Amino acid sequence: MKWITGETGTLRISRVPLRSEIRRVLLDRILAGAIAPGTSINESELSVALGVSRTPLREALLGLEREGLLTSETGRGFFVLPLTLRDAEELYPILWTLEGAALDASGTFDRERLSELRAVNAELKSAERDAAEALRLDRQWHDTLLRGCDNARLLALIDTHKDHARRYETAYMQCSGRVIVSTVQHESIVKALEAEDRRAARKGLEQNWRVSLEFLLPWLGGRAEGSA
Repeated sequence: MKWITGETGTLRISRVPLRSEIRRVLLDRILAGAIAPGTSINESELSVALGVSRTPLREALLGLEREGLLTSETGRGFFVLPLTLRDAEELYPILWTLEGAALDASGTFDRERLSELRAVNAELKSAERDAAEALRLDRQWHDTLLRGCDNARLLALIDTHKDHARRYETAYMQCSGRVIVSTVQHESIVKALEAEDRRAARKGLEQNWRVSLEFLLPWLGGRAEGSA
C-alpha cells in the first residue's frame, strides 16, 4: 500500500492492480474539478506525484481517454476534455433514455426499497448547501432506484455517462455557487412506483435529468459567448 499527498489531501494508492487505482485517483480528481476541464496532463510530474512509473500511468490515461474523459494529441500528450454546450445536449437525453430502460428492467419495487429511496432523498434535501455531498447522495438515490436491474452492461453504460454528467454539474455548482437538488422529482418518481405506474415513473425520471440540463444550457451558452 502506498500513500501520497496531493492538492486535494492524502490519497491512497493500492499496488494491485496499479493501473486501476491510478485511474480511480485521476477520475476522482477530474470529477471533483481538481483537474479542470481543458487542463493538460503532465505525465512526468504526475508519475512523480503518484510515485508510479510511466507505464501504468499511461495505461490509466488511455483508459480514461477510451471513456471519453480525456483526449490526446501527438506530441502534446493528454488533456481533460472541455465542457461544451453540444456535448451536454447529447449527454443528458442518453442518460434519461438509458436510466428509463434500466428502470423498466428493475422488477417490482417493494416497500423496503421505496422507504430507502425516501430516506436517501431526505438526506439529499438536507445537503442542499453542500455540492459534493448533494452529488454523492443524488447518485446514491439513482443507484438505489436501479438496483433491481440485472443488466450489467446497461448499468456500466449508465455509470460512465453519470461520470460525464457529474463533471458538468460540479463545474456549474462551483462556478455559480448554487447547488442543484432534484428532491421534488425524486419524490414524484417514488409516488408513481408506489402506485405501480411505471410509465409515470419513467416520465418523472426523464424530467429529473431535464431539470439539470435546463440549469446547464444557459450557463454553458454564456461560457461559449464569453470565450468567443
